[in-house]
Amino acid sequence: MIIQAGYDFQDLARPYIVQGGKLMPKLVLICVDEEMRLDTVEVMAEDFAGSLTPFHDAVLAALNPEFTKYFAIAHPGRFSEYDFSEPIMDEAGALESKAAERGMQLIGHFAIDETGYMSARALSYFDQYPNHDDLPRTMVHWAHSKLGKCG
Repeated sequence: MIIQAGYDFQDLARPYIVQGGKLMPKLVLICVDEEMRLDTVEVMAEDFAGSLTPFHDAVLAALNPEFTKYFAIAHPGRFSEYDFSEPIMDEAGALESKAAERGMQLIGHFAIDETGYMSARALSYFDQYPNHDDLPRTMVHWAHSKLGKCG
């Protein structure tokens, strides 16, 4: 499976976090390689209570330096709408920095509840963010089309 967009991560994490219409207190990690091939979807915590900091070491230990290039995290809850200044954003930033020191990049952070999800990172197709060269380009096949586009 190739991950082409941020919402692909949400699709993979949702079944772990919302079960039978109820929220489960789980922190989910999704890892992909440099070509955005899915490696793992793993529950990092069964007792997530709103803070990422207690799980930084476990997440970092689960990242495979020989395979993982990009990763996403997902947990139950919601972010404050239009205000991403809450503590969990700083905690995700600290995790992002620690992972970057190891050559891996956090490209998805999702808060999921029974009604939907919120993303603190790229949500749509990564190629649709031209000002973000740090995001992977997953639709390179378009460049090989005779018309420069699919179809």
